[in-house]
Amino acid sequence: MKFTNKQALNLTLVAGDNKYTPTANSEIRAFTVFNPTDANIELVVTIAAKQYIKKTVTAGATDTVNQLLNQQLKPSEDVVVTGEGLNVLMTVVEITE
Repeated sequence: MKFTNKQALNLTLVAGDNKYTPTANSEIRAFTVFNPTDANIELVVTIAAKQYIKKTVTAGATDTVNQLLNQQLKPSEDVVVTGEGLNVLMTVVEITE
């Protein structure tokens, strides 16, 4: 087996869905969100059409979303993140043979 660390998302979320689709079996290793605005923003994360996270990120706050750590992903299972204005950093490890 080969393990490859990959920065899957590093972006400021825009209106609508922001997604990452793994190309190999993967596992989420880090998921951090920062709210640089003056208002609270709701973060929603769905994986393969199942909602895993729904929480409010307060203005100026940084949060590590521990509930997603070690979450396994299969190829083509979309990770969809919504929360316009939030900065999101997600790291995965891809597992290939």
